[in-house]
Amino acid sequence: MKTFNSSFSVAELVDELAASTPKDGLEINELFERIGKEGLLVAVMVLTVPFLLPVSIPGTSTPFGTLIILICLSLITGGSLRLPSRLGRLRVKQKHMRLIADKASAVLRRLEGWSRPRLTAMTATRPLRILHALAIVASAAGMMLPLPLPLSNAIPAYAIVFLALGLLRRDGLLLLGGYGLLTATVVYLAVVYAIGFVSVKALWGG
Repeated sequence: MKTFNSSFSVAELVDELAASTPKDGLEINELFERIGKEGLLVAVMVLTVPFLLPVSIPGTSTPFGTLIILICLSLITGGSLRLPSRLGRLRVKQKHMRLIADKASAVLRRLEGWSRPRLTAMTATRPLRILHALAIVASAAGMMLPLPLPLSNAIPAYAIVFLALGLLRRDGLLLLGGYGLLTATVVYLAVVYAIGFVSVKALWGG
């Protein structure tokens, strides 16, 4: 089990997980055992990493998004995290873990190198931390939408990483960046659905 502090490197953990993933893959339950219950925000970022890639791993947005939401709900309520057995047995393939480590850990390293405690009043109270966790939930919901469009997963995924890392490092500037990306997600989805609505209406001659 890992011990986490404000300087812990998520990128290094991703590399370690990829290197130690067996050929038959790694179950989510095993992943959580390796991270440990103290690293829930770290787990959120690890689960988001695949969606930082230009092309996401097929079939992962709904289960990973659901896991992120469950983690945040446990952070909000202060209760223990309990995973549905089906989600806990979900297996991430070795090749996907290596792809994640090769392509996305560099992004995490850059963000972690840039982050530091600042605007710490934004994480000073429990109500504010709950608000940030709810923002992660909203971003995860956006990431789960089945839209085969460019950036439909990546924008909310980056919002999650910014928000989770901002909470972990007490970096208010990162949190503000996360809210900016969440706003961009909402605008992006609104435009997509507006275009879809107009197109359907035109098709039906309305």
